[in-house]
Amino acid sequence: MSDNGIGIDVETFCRVASVYFQRWSLGLQAVAPDGSAVFGETTCQKIARTDSNHNRRLAIEAALRWGEPTIESCPDGRLMWAVPIMRNQQLMGGLVATTAENRLFPDHCGVSAIDTRAACTDLRLLAERENLTNANYLQARREEYLREQFKADALHEFKIALPHDSIREIFLCQEPTLLAAVGRNDRPAARHIINNMLVAMLQRAGDNVNITKTFFLELVVMMCRTAVEAGGNPEQLLGANFKSLSTLSGIKSDQELAPWLHQMLDHVMDTISSATGRPSTVPLSAALEFMAENLAEDISRDDIAKAAHLSPHHFSRLFKRELGMSCNDRLNQMRVERAAELLVQSDLPLARISLVCGFADQSYFTKIFRKHIGETPKAYRDQRVTEE
Repeated sequence: MSDNGIGIDVETFCRVASVYFQRWSLGLQAVAPDGSAVFGETTCQKIARTDSNHNRRLAIEAALRWGEPTIESCPDGRLMWAVPIMRNQQLMGGLVATTAENRLFPDHCGVSAIDTRAACTDLRLLAERENLTNANYLQARREEYLREQFKADALHEFKIALPHDSIREIFLCQEPTLLAAVGRNDRPAARHIINNMLVAMLQRAGDNVNITKTFFLELVVMMCRTAVEAGGNPEQLLGANFKSLSTLSGIKSDQELAPWLHQMLDHVMDTISSATGRPSTVPLSAALEFMAENLAEDISRDDIAKAAHLSPHHFSRLFKRELGMSCNDRLNQMRVERAAELLVQSDLPLARISLVCGFADQSYFTKIFRKHIGETPKAYRDQRVTEE
């Protein structure tokens, strides 16, 4: 069946238009690259109307540019969006949806009668399912737009935080946050911070990528040191450092620098995740110190893991392996030990001791105290006071 040179025949158009109308109560047009209509909305007949050729062409060009249909405003009070009809890289035409603005916003309150973003996406998906457009090309355009948007957002974020910053200031500002994410094995957070640093530092370095390379080499060394403290294998991390030096020396552009840095981050994180040897006691010491200082507070495992700069999962596994009990059990044990001191050394009522030691209520306090000590708080106090 003839497609009139625009890459879609009448039968296919009618099928797509029917589905789209059922979902959104909106008609479609199939148009040539210049915007001239070939098949019309719900009649599937060739039409000669040319008053909106310019707007339809602009709608197709916008979809090609952004990889997604976008809403275009027409001078006559109509709104339209389109998806390009393509064969490989060649533009054949477009599918265009249109509606009156007063129909889309009947109450003039700014609230659309339909979800226009979903309607735009649905038109693209219909065209992709019918193989009417180049889905890979459109996806690449969307991804490029997101990359550019990310760069703009990252630069804006840094301009707000450090309006007169240098590369060194950016490095010093973000380094502690990144090392904390590495220490707690939080890969998504670390990757996000690195992406922000890359964008901002490369923006300021310009063509002199060697400046940024120097800072990031220093950063990798510090990430490896943090990983060792979190339980990573020192020999593996040392080998990664030597390898990274030779690779980094050959990097000439920011396009090569970004994959190198992400690869180094993944290696550091993988080393932490696969740690089987005895880790440094630094993270656990920090955790125990935090627990001792916050016995009276409602602290969770995640709060303690954060204080130790470890991910909750890695922290729980490390704590259990090194101390032979769960974090929650050790916290209760520390609270009971503190309560036992107060029971003997003070005349505070049991309810007050319960709160001071971080127990939600006196009955729960009694239950946990008996579990660890073998008797109730009252019996424990009475016996010790009598003995004295």
